[in-house]
Amino acid sequence: MDVVINGLLERNESGKNQVNGHGSDWQYKQISERLEQIKQYLESEIESKRRTIEQQQQEIALLKKEIQGKTNDITHLQQQLQQCTQHTEGHRQLINKLLNDIEHYQNDIEWYKRTYERRSIWGVLKEKLVNK
Repeated sequence: MDVVINGLLERNESGKNQVNGHGSDWQYKQISERLEQIKQYLESEIESKRRTIEQQQQEIALLKKEIQGKTNDITHLQQQLQQCTQHTEGHRQLINKLLNDIEHYQNDIEWYKRTYERRSIWGVLKEKLVNK
């Protein structure tokens, strides 16, 4: 009887002399061939799965690099957003200051109009003399 274990063929001479349903060399040879086919199939499946695992590991590494790049981009954009927010706040404060300055200048212009355009020269002189 032939038996294949881990790729090694072993023979058992006691099975050769058996007849009447107990087995023959021909049956053991068929079993051995079938086991060899199963072994080859399993080895090819293992190799196929190994290649698939390697491909997936490469894809995972590529995706990790891509994720890291996207994370860096997001961090950079967040920093830019923070800078823009600070600049916007500074501009808002400057605009408010300028609007207040404009309002003061408009008040000053109105005072000059009231004082020098709408009053007589005698009224202006009187006011200046009284204030001194």
